[in-house]
Amino acid sequence: MSQLPATGGRDVHTVRFPVGRPPATVDVLIVGAGPVGLAAATELTARGIRVAVVDRARTATLVRAGAMGHTPRVVEHFRRWGLLQRIREAWTYPPEWNRGTRLVTSLTGHELVPVPRPSFRGSGAPEHAADEALRRPQTVLQQVFLDHLAEHGVSVAGGWELQELAEDTEGVRAGVVDVDSGERRTVRAAYVLGTDGGSSTTRRLAGIDREGDHATEKRLRLIVRTGDISDRVGAAPSATNIVCNHRASGFLAAVSTREWRVYAGPYPLDDEPTEDELLETGRAAFGFDLDLDLVSATTFYHATRIATTFRKGRVLLAGDAAHVRTPGGNLGEGIGDVANLGWKLAAVLAGHAPDTLLDSYDQERRPHNWRVADHSLERSRRSQATLAEIRAGGIPDDADLGDEAVRRRAEIGERLRRDHTGGAGVTFDERYDASDVIWYEEGQLASEPGWRPDVYEDDPRPGHRAPDGRIDPHGSTLHDRVGTSFALLVLTEDRAVVNAFTQEAASRSLPLTVIHLTDPGARAAYGTAHVLIRPDQHVAWRGAVLPDGGARAVLDRVLGRARSGAEAEALGSVPARRVL
Repeated sequence: MSQLPATGGRDVHTVRFPVGRPPATVDVLIVGAGPVGLAAATELTARGIRVAVVDRARTATLVRAGAMGHTPRVVEHFRRWGLLQRIREAWTYPPEWNRGTRLVTSLTGHELVPVPRPSFRGSGAPEHAADEALRRPQTVLQQVFLDHLAEHGVSVAGGWELQELAEDTEGVRAGVVDVDSGERRTVRAAYVLGTDGGSSTTRRLAGIDREGDHATEKRLRLIVRTGDISDRVGAAPSATNIVCNHRASGFLAAVSTREWRVYAGPYPLDDEPTEDELLETGRAAFGFDLDLDLVSATTFYHATRIATTFRKGRVLLAGDAAHVRTPGGNLGEGIGDVANLGWKLAAVLAGHAPDTLLDSYDQERRPHNWRVADHSLERSRRSQATLAEIRAGGIPDDADLGDEAVRRRAEIGERLRRDHTGGAGVTFDERYDASDVIWYEEGQLASEPGWRPDVYEDDPRPGHRAPDGRIDPHGSTLHDRVGTSFALLVLTEDRAVVNAFTQEAASRSLPLTVIHLTDPGARAAYGTAHVLIRPDQHVAWRGAVLPDGGARAVLDRVLGRARSGAEAEALGSVPARRVL
């Protein structure tokens, strides 16, 4: 990617998918070359799995990009894949424009809720992670993933549409068609992963339904293009803003140095606002009269639609193909799907685990997605009610600097502050508390505090994300050491449990990293002598001594080999599956 002034950074206005034909045979065929599909290809390739990616489109464009903000949990996976620095470098507007998310009357108007400014000598890293959140457009991720996959010889073919799926005991035959020439090919794969968006063809062909309420109104995500407005907004304007005025509300966010995302609506489902109406909303968000071009307008909904299962035989779903919810950080759930599913597919294909291990993908990810979706929809409804209340009480014009206007803005800010809650639980609390492949502790599930979207505390119990921390003075973290394999964290000098796990793993040819830590802080964080961490950084088991059945029983459980009722009773309680 060469430097171009069009974006102020890297040329990711148009990402071109490679031209070619998909291979005849592959371990996993991924349908959809969005960030989730390409991330899945990256995850599986790192595990030695032969993958191919097809997408009906031949290009992806910056001005229609969806995801932009990536949570620290997503950044942890960028780091694990070794791609974080590439993603950092591929900015499309100067990174110094990122000044936090400001709540304002308009870009040039008044700040309603003060937010801390980035500190030149401070750290932006959150309490629970080594890296801070990151803002990069979706096309940045796609280009970085494509470059990485090309270096590893992975087939990615644009212009190929999935039209047929036929499954048998040995695999899946996927019929794909070149959208221009009409050429037909059959790809034979052990598994097919659908990452082809909310209107997923993969999901339809697999016969998987969706649950959840349909929207009763719609909204539009606009991309508007400006000229040089630095004389009004400065050389480094705030890139991420939530505006609240009589005409505009929601995000005003930079996509490049000349292109901005603006939200418009809500509108009735059958309403088609004119271009002039949409541009007036854009001008209201900026807070001054300026020339704007409407580059794109895409419809989105505040609604929840989640697949009834994320797995049907040899067909799996991830990202928007599996779950569509009210916007706001949705890529985090898709990347979480990839991390959860990747090691399981690899374990099955390598013969370390039975095919039934893949059932736990649905068990673990679908309840998590419902939690986040329910919270997002409730938050949206609350925000809409608050906006209506604020508008009914009046919002002073930006030019009004009188005492009454100042008082009213302070009142609006306080009202917004009362509604504002953090998202630490949404970011980090991917707890898996209804899984057949987690060795829960006695009484654990009955004693755990309920999931909250705004609260997260590091929790070392099975099913939770393993607490991270730096383990050497040169910056390496525990998650760095876990890498892509199972890891046994050892916080004691006793070697009996270590020897048992290493011998059992060796007998299965199962990669296992042993991590010895003597830091009292690590011992305090984990509260026991040994912790088995899965490749997706979740705790699978912990204890001072091995349970009955030893290391063999533990690995049987976490690899999906303990399936019968008798085995489940012998290996510790597993909760009944949650009915959603």
